[in-house]
Amino acid sequence: MPRSLDPGSRLTMVLASDLDKPKESQPRIFAKQPSLNQQRKLIGLLESLKDGNALEQLDAIIDVASTLITGWENIPLSYSKETLGDVLNLDELVEVLAFLVGTSHPTADDKKKSESQPS
Repeated sequence: MPRSLDPGSRLTMVLASDLDKPKESQPRIFAKQPSLNQQRKLIGLLESLKDGNALEQLDAIIDVASTLITGWENIPLSYSKETLGDVLNLDELVEVLAFLVGTSHPTADDKKKSESQPS
């Protein structure tokens, strides 16, 4: 099954600013694997930020992020589209989106699943 459609496939990300925290208390962000079309949209949005269009693109960025981010842990607010902007600043959200753009390679778990499938 394609990873973008697999309900059991979950990406986990830790923001660079949280990497020095103990593993058990690191804030983690969970997301689903983006499809090619979602990655294309993410790349377009990230490129538009280089042109200084951040304010014009904020709603689109939050919309795309909220379709891919599925939750978080070790963050004091419950995850929702509405709290996304209360928890993450623009730089952190761009970090998450850039991570999602770069997730085109299967994880070790994905490789194990595909190897155990009957041919």
